[in-house]
Amino acid sequence: MSIRVSHLNKRFGNFVAVDDGSLEVESGELVAFLGPSGCGKSTILRIIAGLETADSGSVYCAGQAADHPHTRARGVGFVFQHYALFRHMTVAENIAFGLRVQGKNRAEQSRRWLNCWT
Repeated sequence: MSIRVSHLNKRFGNFVAVDDGSLEVESGELVAFLGPSGCGKSTILRIIAGLETADSGSVYCAGQAADHPHTRARGVGFVFQHYALFRHMTVAENIAFGLRVQGKNRAEQSRRWLNCWT
């Protein structure tokens, strides 16, 4: 899936987290965000994933405006900086959680989880 971010702006009070940020990621491309703490990396990812709203600017996922769809409909996720595991779940259940949220049945979850290890 391609992702395009155009002229993104986000403030938290007087703190400017993102100032006119733009980015294009083509389908299949691998990208790493590097920079010091507080430079806006996580904020941009949270906006793309729908976990945070931008003050202005636009986000497109697979060519579709991602301003209004439900967060799950975007099909975007990322690995958190700090551990974000569910303590009451097994390793397999934590790994398969995203598949469960997408509505995949247990057989499909198991098939995909096992495929990661073979």
